[in-house]
Amino acid sequence: MNSFVKTALLGLLFLGLLAGCSGQEPSATDRPGVTDSASKPDTEVSGAKIYLYDRGRVTTEILSEKIIKFESNDSTMAYKLDIDVFDSTGQVSTQIVGDSGIIREATGQLYIYGNVVVITEDKSRLETDYLWWDSKADKIKTDAFVKITREDDVITGWGLEADEKLNSYKILNQVSGAVEDPDKLAP
Repeated sequence: MNSFVKTALLGLLFLGLLAGCSGQEPSATDRPGVTDSASKPDTEVSGAKIYLYDRGRVTTEILSEKIIKFESNDSTMAYKLDIDVFDSTGQVSTQIVGDSGIIREATGQLYIYGNVVVITEDKSRLETDYLWWDSKADKIKTDAFVKITREDDVITGWGLEADEKLNSYKILNQVSGAVEDPDKLAP
């Protein structure tokens, strides 16, 4: 190889190295293993239990396989949820399970995702993929597909507004089903 080609190749190599170096230090988020402190959870707990209260009375018990809490956002991520809702006498009136959820303790709101099942004390059963529950207003809502089973009756559709005991509910779109006794659907 002649000296001109060697010099040209060395020059190109040097220019490539020079272009690759910007002279800036990598930011904290560019370095492996370092994250922004705003995204770090305040608490991470396995096998956790959270209670929601109304005027000093326990209204809800939330069991979770894992909880990750972000205090500044009033946001708690929960995985493998098992929720008991209590009536005024302290008895379980509604049970809710789901794959995961976001709990807003200050407002009493809970967003539940994945394989959501609600079972009431009269054995009514609601199945859906997503549910928004306001524990202070005793209301549940979804815009996802729902299936409600009460004894031998099955009603399906898209979207739902209901009380947490499923005593009163409204399926919003594409309602269908099989009903043995229409009088038993709503009290």
